[in-house]
Amino acid sequence: MLHIFYGEDRQKSDEEAKKILGKNYENIDAENLEISDLPTIFLGTSLFESSRKILIKGLADRKDFFDELEKYVDTPHEIVVFETKINGNWTSFKNLKKNKNVDIKEHKLAEKVDRFLAFNIFDTAIRNPKQALKMLKKAEETEDAYAILGAWASKAVTNLKSNPTSKKNRSIVKELAKIDHLLKSTKFSENPWNLLESFILRLEIL
Repeated sequence: MLHIFYGEDRQKSDEEAKKILGKNYENIDAENLEISDLPTIFLGTSLFESSRKILIKGLADRKDFFDELEKYVDTPHEIVVFETKINGNWTSFKNLKKNKNVDIKEHKLAEKVDRFLAFNIFDTAIRNPKQALKMLKKAEETEDAYAILGAWASKAVTNLKSNPTSKKNRSIVKELAKIDHLLKSTKFSENPWNLLESFILRLEIL
């Protein structure tokens, strides 16, 4: 069966995916795929197993890939397509939502991030990374890493607009975009706080 989980609450999507796939499943990063790989993934079998369990991330980053999903709604495998955002205007997505054989769920963040706290950590990090790191570690007990990242990105873009000639501001925006991209991969999404902590420590050299 084909499952599509998307939305800002990546942790919820990850939990739902693992309920379906269990512990032993294939991880596929769509960034490394070719269109010609899709039939093998969705319809191919192995010598030892007729049914496979597969997690795919980042397929919606390329519309031509996502549009292909309509061809594979009858896949014999358990496949979870994991996305942060999907363009709701795509015809392919609208058609998939109408298909009763496709499980589509949007996971929104239940609570908004404490933006004052997130902005305070961000501003402190520019002046005093070690202090900001302590603040972030404390925030990890109550906040969501992806929501913190979103707040930082918003703050960074605002800073860049107010001072567009600043090389540091441009570097920070690029670095946060890179982190967001890394979090879409399976390896890094399992512990997103590590990426946020390393970003703070690198601020001095950006």
